[in-house]
Amino acid sequence: MRAFGIVIAGHGTLPAALLSSTELICGPIADTAAIGLEPGESPDHYTDALRAAIGHGARRVLVLCDLLGGTPFNVASAIARRSPRVVCISGVNLAMAVEAVLASGELDDGLVERLLEVGRDGITETERHRTSRAS
Repeated sequence: MRAFGIVIAGHGTLPAALLSSTELICGPIADTAAIGLEPGESPDHYTDALRAAIGHGARRVLVLCDLLGGTPFNVASAIARRSPRVVCISGVNLAMAVEAVLASGELDDGLVERLLEVGRDGITETERHRTSRAS
């Protein structure tokens, strides 16, 4: 059983769509939230929404962000710097989200490395496309 919560943070409807797609693959997911930054929303308002999704308990929380350097990442990483129970990863993709949801046990350095590896490995180009581009 997963011993940590997950928050998917990003721009617009992407977090909700990523969570929905993850549920399509994994089934209903407990202890997970999607927080999208809407057009015109202030960073302060987004900070409040993200903090509410993370909660104030003792349980660790993984925040998966869409884009390094974007407001959702900047807000999440600022929260993570102040709270050792929050871990923030940017560049989330569906493979990484599925791996996080299916993880069992604690949110530790080994899991973070595995999530980064799964995310990277999920980015590839098929051999056929590489061959046809070289022509």
